[in-house]
Amino acid sequence: MSAKEEISIDELIRMEWDMMADLRKMLADPSLSKSEKIRVANAIAYHSIALNKLLARKGEKEEFNEESLGDYVMHYASGRMRSYVRRGFRFWKRRLSLQR
Repeated sequence: MSAKEEISIDELIRMEWDMMADLRKMLADPSLSKSEKIRVANAIAYHSIALNKLLARKGEKEEFNEESLGDYVMHYASGRMRSYVRRGFRFWKRRLSLQR
């Protein structure tokens, strides 16, 4: 592909969905360390934002709306990673709530 060729928005959206699917598979890989899983989760968040912007640019009425990163990790992470994230997420929600 030359530098002057442009990719359509539909093709970019398809590429982002493919990337999200690959990242979800990586997050489920038990051989990854905790820091690698955190990097994968950050990449998922980045690509979901990019996908949301592409859908908005295309003019879709319903933008991509995935659960929060904490909810996503709690649902798909397993074992010690899940308990670590769950504990931190609960503390974070309590800290940011207006109720004291």
